[in-house]
Amino acid sequence: MQNEKINVNVNVVLVGHVDHGKSTLIGRLLYDSESIKDERVDEIQKLAEEYKRRFEFAYFLDSFEDELKEERTIDTMSLMFKSELNNYTITDVPGHKEFIKNMLTGASHTDVAVLVVSAEEGVQEQTRRHLFLLKMLGIKQVFVVVNKMDAVDYSKETFETMKAEITEVLSSFGYATGQILFIPVSAMEGDNIYRRSEKMEWYDGPTLIQALDVVQISEEEKTQRFVVQDVYGVDGESTIIGRVESGMVRRGDEIIFEPSGIQSEIKELKIFGEHLEEARAGDSIGVTIGDRGIIGIMRGDVFGLVESPPKPTKQFLGEAVLLGKELKEGETLELRCGSAKVECEIREIKEKINSETGEVIETNPNGINEHDAATIVFDTEPLVVEKFVEIPELGRFVLVKNGRNIGAGVVLDANF
Repeated sequence: MQNEKINVNVNVVLVGHVDHGKSTLIGRLLYDSESIKDERVDEIQKLAEEYKRRFEFAYFLDSFEDELKEERTIDTMSLMFKSELNNYTITDVPGHKEFIKNMLTGASHTDVAVLVVSAEEGVQEQTRRHLFLLKMLGIKQVFVVVNKMDAVDYSKETFETMKAEITEVLSSFGYATGQILFIPVSAMEGDNIYRRSEKMEWYDGPTLIQALDVVQISEEEKTQRFVVQDVYGVDGESTIIGRVESGMVRRGDEIIFEPSGIQSEIKELKIFGEHLEEARAGDSIGVTIGDRGIIGIMRGDVFGLVESPPKPTKQFLGEAVLLGKELKEGETLELRCGSAKVECEIREIKEKINSETGEVIETNPNGINEHDAATIVFDTEPLVVEKFVEIPELGRFVLVKNGRNIGAGVVLDANF
């Protein structure tokens, strides 16, 4: 494959049913990319011998000796490695709840998802749930890795059977399966990860790293949105601390804060004391504004250009997945989006959705239970949200009850 891109940053999430080899696959990527020091390899080898375990590449992800003893991965992990062309941040999500927490709270912006399916077991419950969430999040670039091919004697027939089974599920979620790449691999043995497998000569597609190296990264400039995290005044200057969530912020921009409604001009941009002319999405910066000062501006506000302002709302339509035991119409709880925390009410539950199949299983239910998904009308205190498909960074929200996250979702319509 030809690729002219150099030093592109690519965010990858690995999903799939438990024990289908996600952690082993990441360990192999870290090892083959020489991102792990020799001392760490020796340390893992000694621990494996001590606890009479087979050497596992998944152990590279386990931070504590206790995890090796228990043979499990405890929490979501993000690691970095490089290929010859790109820099990668790759996230391993061990379970359904961790996936929701990681993907829907904005902790990770994903460019591509890699679905891992065992050649021995095929599609399982968690496989379906993760695909539902990928679709809900609008992640269009998906690679399917059929792992553990060594356990089925590198059988082409088994791979084709798995491919047909997975294609059927992908189609049920609306994916254009003709555009999705299927790669037969053995993460344990290293087949088709970095090096082409000599045991699967019947496969003539790319290795996993070759496929990742040509992932398309959107370079479209989005509408300017800046989330306010703190405000203060020093030596007569009014400074807003926050993060550029989308678009570009430039010195001299005429901006408006919502829901506070305050309009001003950007006088200076700073990062670590350095003056900037502009800042990009993902930059955490200080913004010095004009004469109006900071009175009335508060954490949770969002600013944008006067000609394309953020629009505060008191009601929006969202699609959420429940982590708690139940949620009923009329309940009041806390909703978090960006840096805003507001009170909200469950005005109406329009549809209950099966989070394994994406099918609507009930219309206008009075409530939903753990693991259910639903489309919900939320009444809120004034806040800025955006359609997830347009500005994902302000289209994710978390539901909190009694100090605990009980659900998370995406905004379908902000002003309907």
